[in-house]
Amino acid sequence: MRVSDKMKQHQVLNSLNKNRSELSNLQNQASSMKRVTKPSDDPGGVSRVMQNRTDASNMNQFEKNIFLGKSVLETTESVLAQMNDVLVRAKELALQAANDTNKGVPREMMASEVEQLYGSIVEMSNRRFGDRYIFAGHKTTQPPFTKEGVYSGDDGQVQIQTIDGQFMPMNLVGSQVFLGQDLSYGGTVPREANIPKTVEDLQKYKIDQIEAEFQRDELQDSHIETRGPANVGSVQRINERDPVTDARGVNIFQTVMGLEAALRTDDKVGVQESLESLDQALTQINLARAEVGGRINQLVATGEGIQRGLVDNKAYNSQIEDADVFQVMTEINKSNQTLEATLATSQKFMSQSLLDFLR
Repeated sequence: MRVSDKMKQHQVLNSLNKNRSELSNLQNQASSMKRVTKPSDDPGGVSRVMQNRTDASNMNQFEKNIFLGKSVLETTESVLAQMNDVLVRAKELALQAANDTNKGVPREMMASEVEQLYGSIVEMSNRRFGDRYIFAGHKTTQPPFTKEGVYSGDDGQVQIQTIDGQFMPMNLVGSQVFLGQDLSYGGTVPREANIPKTVEDLQKYKIDQIEAEFQRDELQDSHIETRGPANVGSVQRINERDPVTDARGVNIFQTVMGLEAALRTDDKVGVQESLESLDQALTQINLARAEVGGRINQLVATGEGIQRGLVDNKAYNSQIEDADVFQVMTEINKSNQTLEATLATSQKFMSQSLLDFLR
């Protein structure tokens, strides 16, 4: 096979272009610190990196959800702690008024303080986080309780997604915490089990919520008051269902109002009976605080898992797309030497002219 000068020129030019292209790629890796700068560099690796970035984006959103839910639950826990202090003070007043050795403080004066405590309970039941009422269920734009303790919210639990396929309610329903309705066995605040995960589930969930709210309104309309004004706070123990409302727990508003009524009417027996209701109310609040604390702990644990997942995700992506600095610099030096050698060996051939062949 005859090798012409033109073929030699093409071979030299191809070698120079190849060396310069390799050197350019290595310089790009050195400047960007990335081994993979375009999909053609590693198609399989790029696919995994894109999937990891999608997962990281989802985890970042889950982390924001957890932060929001944790903030709402911490606000709820703070309100419940204040509620506990109010009920403890109401019990102290009831203990003083339950006997005749109350250091000369008339029950009428104690009733005035209990009235102030009742106002604090109403204020705390309508507490907000930002512009959301935290005890109103899904109706977060309007106050859930009136001054008389009538609940106008619903029984919905606002769910946040913490990880794929896992949801967490970030609110407590006011009717459970303050009215003692629909408490599960043991007096705990139940979490909603059926969480909508698709559009069809969400539509069915909304219909079920409307039907449940309609039934609750009918129950309230048919409610018959079974206690007198002086002993309105005397109710059954937790886990014993009310014969009319079929509810567990105690109505904290009625309990405090009953204590105030007993104090104003100088009803010693009514004050003594209110002590049991106040104990039940304190237990009810503490059970709600325990539920909130459990949710916060679960969110913290989930958040720590997400943080570890984000770190592992970044480490995996780094192994795929990040360049080895030592190896890149070694390859650059090697490529420079190869290019210089190619230029040196081809210089004589490329510098030849027609006069060189006429000698």
